[in-house]
Amino acid sequence: MQPALNPEQASALVEHCPVPLLVLDERGEVRGFNRSFSALVGRQLAAGLVGHSHATLADHPLRGLTGTPCRVQWTDRQGVEHHLDVSRIELTGPQRLEVRFFHDITRQVQLERACDELNDRLRQQTLTDEVTGLLNQRGLMLALEPQVARSRRYNSPMSVILMDVGSDRVGHRQLRQRVAQLLKDQLRWADLIGAGAQQEFILVLPETSGEAAARLAAKLHARVAELGEAAFDDGSIHAVSGITAWRKSDNAASLLKRAAAELARARAGRTTDAAAV
Repeated sequence: MQPALNPEQASALVEHCPVPLLVLDERGEVRGFNRSFSALVGRQLAAGLVGHSHATLADHPLRGLTGTPCRVQWTDRQGVEHHLDVSRIELTGPQRLEVRFFHDITRQVQLERACDELNDRLRQQTLTDEVTGLLNQRGLMLALEPQVARSRRYNSPMSVILMDVGSDRVGHRQLRQRVAQLLKDQLRWADLIGAGAQQEFILVLPETSGEAAARLAAKLHARVAELGEAAFDDGSIHAVSGITAWRKSDNAASLLKRAAAELARARAGRTTDAAAV
């Protein structure tokens, strides 16, 4: 057993502890702080806590540090944000005390935010959907623009199907993977297949009229229903599509926007048939 510290030694240990700390009594009132806490927040602000509890501090800038959360955020007078993890110990004796330690994790939070921002930028730059391996909406837009230019140049037909596939019983990830494979098997090599921002499937069909696209959509809906019966035993998969054909005034964005409007109409009609062109 370690020998007990005398009061002077205990006081010196608290004062020189490199971790900022507050001492609170059983009523939650601040009784003291150490040098590290003073260095963190400023002597004047730290002294303003003494004799006060969370309830009586009102608009004090450090009020959040006297509450109960395990992680707190504090902004100093220079506008710099500080993030602190809070740990606590209770000291027994004639007067019960709580010692609250503040571990500065500002650098860790900054790194986490930077990592999140980097991941967001990477997601924006990638061209494929991570679940299905299909082109994502950005990748599909890049591939669609040349197809639109070709149709404009040669006045050749092209259609887009925006297909929503859902199930109340099959897991979202598994469903999308199986339907993506089905679409790859059913479409031609020249067709483009993508995964939209709202998780729909986007089918770009060069040299295909709107009427032919509608027939294809009906066929695909039937295949999706068969997939539900064969792969998932309960036929619980349903599909609905919005279909549009290229017009001379179209660019890639307007073509997809019109397909999305047709899909919204088909959804509102509560039908699994292909939407009208």
